[in-house]
Amino acid sequence: MRGFWTGLVLALMAGASSLMHAQTQNSDMAKQALAAEAARIVALDRSDIPALEKLLSDDLTYVHASGKVDTKASFLDAIRSGKLRYILWTPTNLHVRVQGGVAVIDGEYNVRVSDLRMQPAPFNVNIFILTVYSNRSGSWQQIAWQSTRDVARSPLQ
Repeated sequence: MRGFWTGLVLALMAGASSLMHAQTQNSDMAKQALAAEAARIVALDRSDIPALEKLLSDDLTYVHASGKVDTKASFLDAIRSGKLRYILWTPTNLHVRVQGGVAVIDGEYNVRVSDLRMQPAPFNVNIFILTVYSNRSGSWQQIAWQSTRDVARSPLQ
């Protein structure tokens, strides 16, 4: 019986060690995913199409707070044409969860944007977001974005 308990304790210790390694690995991957999100925001602020080409997945689904849905191609075309221009992004309360090679980030942003597809003047909007990144060949790419207007802080105009 003593051998059973010793074996059980050793198995639990090995499992705990493996879990600690997984948590550290997930922590590193979470930092990498957040770094990719930060790089995306900088690229949006600068309308940096080459950087966005790398950060956005070819199969991206991008749902704006307005309800407009873009693909990677339509999103980049709107930025390239000047119809969509991000002026300022301020993140608050971003959280990340990593499962395998996928990271889910949720939180809030305060955004100043000019979107001629919606209205002629730049506007501020506070949004709740949910975005998904996939680690593809060692690089994090955004595969999905969903934002919702915080109506308490950004009433519909």
